[in-house]
Amino acid sequence: MYKYITLPILISIVMGQCDFNSDGQLDSLDISDEVNCILLNCYNGSQCDPNDDGYLNIFDICATVDCILFDCWQEEDLNTLHSSIIFNNIPGGTFTMGESESNYQGPPGSYDAYLHTVTLTSFQISETEITNEQYVHFLNGAYSIGLIEVEIENDPGPNNGDLLVFGTDSAPSDYIGMAIYNLSGTRVMKDHDNSDADNDPFTGVIEPENPLNIAYIGYNELNTDNEWFFIKDPSNPEHFNWLELTNYYNYTNISHQYDTTVLLNDYNDWEELEDYPDNLPTLFEVRRWPATFIKWYGAKAFTLFYDIKLPSEAQWEFAAQGNAEFLYATADGNVYGDGTSANWNYLEESPSRGHVLDVKINAPNPYGLYNMAGNVWEWVEDWYSSEFYNNSNNFTDPVNTEDTGLKVRRGGSWNYHQASLKSSARAESEQFKGNDHFGFRVAQ
Repeated sequence: MYKYITLPILISIVMGQCDFNSDGQLDSLDISDEVNCILLNCYNGSQCDPNDDGYLNIFDICATVDCILFDCWQEEDLNTLHSSIIFNNIPGGTFTMGESESNYQGPPGSYDAYLHTVTLTSFQISETEITNEQYVHFLNGAYSIGLIEVEIENDPGPNNGDLLVFGTDSAPSDYIGMAIYNLSGTRVMKDHDNSDADNDPFTGVIEPENPLNIAYIGYNELNTDNEWFFIKDPSNPEHFNWLELTNYYNYTNISHQYDTTVLLNDYNDWEELEDYPDNLPTLFEVRRWPATFIKWYGAKAFTLFYDIKLPSEAQWEFAAQGNAEFLYATADGNVYGDGTSANWNYLEESPSRGHVLDVKINAPNPYGLYNMAGNVWEWVEDWYSSEFYNNSNNFTDPVNTEDTGLKVRRGGSWNYHQASLKSSARAESEQFKGNDHFGFRVAQ
């Protein structure tokens, strides 16, 4: 059959990096994954398509076999942006940023999206949020040249005792000594419904989130072949002990203090854990989930390593509008109450029982951008200021560079409400925070 193999097929494999299981080599396991994907009809256009015909079928399997025989596959270069990251062109233009106060749906008294005119030069933005696979690639690259290290957090605070990735003294000044990623990240546990009426989510009875809201990036300093960081397999008991991970304590009436007299467990409350491990997401799937537990420093570190950028707040909103002044940052500017427009808390649960999903789970907007609304909050470059819009009317390419102690995040997430899906909706957090619904996309 080899006489039918053409050079373009071989080249597409080299450039497309068709390593289905991300183990750094092309072998029979990747062929097996391709076959399973065909049988399960899992192909959604984002997986490797060796012959680039828009389908995953027997011809792609043959191309993979030939690539193995002819040794045409090349491993990803850790110093180069992962080949699966695609940038879409956004033309420059002048647009109205923000929304009128009468249309504002944020917390009362917190209107901050003052209407103003902004002009942008053309730019590029990644079509998806950065995935676990892509972030692992960065971590291994940065680790290989001494820019990051892994340490247990000893300082008081919510990450105390967690295993964190820090910038070393050799890192760029933007994140020297700063935590960029939480390897121990787990679901947010708090009194979501305020049943004790004290307005403190860290006292009283906890309503647990879905245990799948966990960090999927692991670390092993003894790993070889530049794979110190790796993606953990949900069905591998050495990576996840779901029974133990679903243990928890309620809080006392003192903030952040646990009542350790009664150990609780909600393992049986989650359909994903039924028939273990059959209902769990696969390793193939979580590779394609957005990287979460990303602190702003972690998003910035990624861009500095590859000499790219985080989008500015203005760029993000312009791209989210889709060249159509979309009210919501979805494929058609609308939000549907069945989860088909975006991954958000459309059931209005407290807490949401959902989790992040594939970075291409919904249709793209007119610029070809996926999940600008929902899935994860996306860090942007700007410092947050409620007055910045009033001070940047008629600016070209505005970015708020004044340190206010808060960074802007955009787009809402899997556990947030409809108003956060607006193209104009703003939110802010300290740059050292980052939990199970914080991620990012990149620009250049």
